[in-house]
Amino acid sequence: MKVLSQQWDAVTRQGKPLPQTVLDAGCGVGVIGICVAGALLVQGDSPWFPPSFHVRCQDRDELATIITEYNAQKNRIPRGLLSSHTEPLLGGPLHARWDLIVSNIPAKAGKPVLADFILRSAALLNPGGSVLVVVVNPLADFFRLQIAQANLLLQYDELGREHRVFMYGPLGSAPHPYGAIPYPGEVPLEPVQGGGGLFRDYPMYHRRRGNYVMEGLAYSLDTIQGVADFDTPSEAVQVAAKLMTRLKGETLRVSPRSSILIYEPGQGHFPRWLLGYLAKETKPEGASSMYRWVLFSRNILALEASRYNMAEETVLTIPGLDLSIHRKRLAAALEPERPTYDLIIGFPQFVPQTDRIIPLWEGIRELLSPGGIGIMALPASEAERFDRKKPSGFNRLRDCKRNGFRAVGYRLL
Repeated sequence: MKVLSQQWDAVTRQGKPLPQTVLDAGCGVGVIGICVAGALLVQGDSPWFPPSFHVRCQDRDELATIITEYNAQKNRIPRGLLSSHTEPLLGGPLHARWDLIVSNIPAKAGKPVLADFILRSAALLNPGGSVLVVVVNPLADFFRLQIAQANLLLQYDELGREHRVFMYGPLGSAPHPYGAIPYPGEVPLEPVQGGGGLFRDYPMYHRRRGNYVMEGLAYSLDTIQGVADFDTPSEAVQVAAKLMTRLKGETLRVSPRSSILIYEPGQGHFPRWLLGYLAKETKPEGASSMYRWVLFSRNILALEASRYNMAEETVLTIPGLDLSIHRKRLAAALEPERPTYDLIIGFPQFVPQTDRIIPLWEGIRELLSPGGIGIMALPASEAERFDRKKPSGFNRLRDCKRNGFRAVGYRLL
């Protein structure tokens, strides 16, 4: 924000307009985008205040975009001036272009994604636009090299104690913001489009294809950049699989209308394993295609990875925060005459300093069919608190522990 403020002071002294369209890519809780909006709002009495000004904040995490919207309201940013969206890092409307792209770039996105960000962000600028990014110092040399190899102009570079700020744009621009020419690349780059085909259309997100074994069952998985469990399934996933095998016939009665909800599937280890496990357990009675699969997560990249890894199945993905808040949306995904799930497996990610256990139980109760099974896999301490708050109407079946994690299964009576 200090660098941007200094740059804007120079721009206004030269009598040049401030940007009208701003993208905060990977916005988190909205700090940068909200500060940009607030800084431009105070220019309201200035002839340089753009009447069509808009800031678009976006993040792959549904919780981040909701908190950004809340924070914008708390800071009295008018709704028409800032919007928040759940999108990949440089996703958004097709053919969208920006006067300024800002990002506190997430290092864990992976170097292929970061390299694409440098090229794609420059391609998404309006004539005269600039990109301003802050990166952790260990990535500074990588960014500087990528900017040079992309034949872009490094307009500004400042080193901080732990971070480095880069401002860049296409060659031909003056060494200050908003003097650049359109991106000169040979292949036009557009905003990343979600909704399926992520690995096909954006190969930089693909990390590796691996072979895995859980509970004696082998499966293959393609993993995605920036999502955990790319080398091995998490302890929570492994303990849930162990519990599933111990429950065996208690878990799901085979039916052409059986429905399965997986909450926070991550890279897709558990749904991919479960797909093979159910196919094995139900032979010769049926095959996995008998089930209705619904995947639900805050992380839209995780949803895309999980859907891709279950490509042979009809899978519905739904972004959202938790089972209680979005229980109507999850129920609407099923047939109106049977809007509940026979099996719910969850890997909840509780937000610090919040208590979501009772609402989670409420969501499970409303979404689970009578006689259906719910399995939650959590760190052992959280699983204990979750189990203690079990409401009436549920019968605890079994539980498993593994390396500090615990999975517990319940039947709705």
